[in-house]
Amino acid sequence: MVWDIRQTAGMVFQNPDNQLVATIVEEDVAFGPENLAIPPGEIRERVSDSLKKVGMEDFAESAPHFLSGGQKQRVAIAGIIAMRPEIIILDEPTAMLDPAGRREVMETIHYLNKEEGITVIHITHYMEEAIDADRIIVMEAGKIVLEGSPKEIFAKVEELKNLGLDVPQITELVHELRKEGLDIPPGLLTAEEMVKVLCR
Repeated sequence: MVWDIRQTAGMVFQNPDNQLVATIVEEDVAFGPENLAIPPGEIRERVSDSLKKVGMEDFAESAPHFLSGGQKQRVAIAGIIAMRPEIIILDEPTAMLDPAGRREVMETIHYLNKEEGITVIHITHYMEEAIDADRIIVMEAGKIVLEGSPKEIFAKVEELKNLGLDVPQITELVHELRKEGLDIPPGLLTAEEMVKVLCR
């Protein structure tokens, strides 16, 4: 069962340095396909294609240790993509990154899901990163305690806080304004949504 899952799913970890194994970016991305015994010509195509998908094609011949945290994480993602998984599981991939690196990785994740059609399971404690998800699953002690769309989940502010989780800043603002009696619908997630409501 676990072996079957591993054939269709690739995993990206919190610290990209734990996932990079080669001294050159393109060699690192080729590592997985080589272990799958993919023919050399196809490996070259997969490496080139994967680096393009994560916006790192200009760094193919660079040494990974000279890259920023966000760039390293995108190379780690490219290495997974090169193995052509149906699902990518990202375990807190932005936890060690600065805001610029976090933005780079989130844009890459969004592109892979929406444009390439790859199923993405993104494990995160950063609630702002969950806003664009199709579905959110909140877990505690290995059990599912909440499940639904971002609007449904983030409308449950008190329940989330009781679980030790934050909510997006706009959602927190809406919650506080509603407590003060303002007629604002629950579940707003972005500044744009808030502006529309306030300016109607």
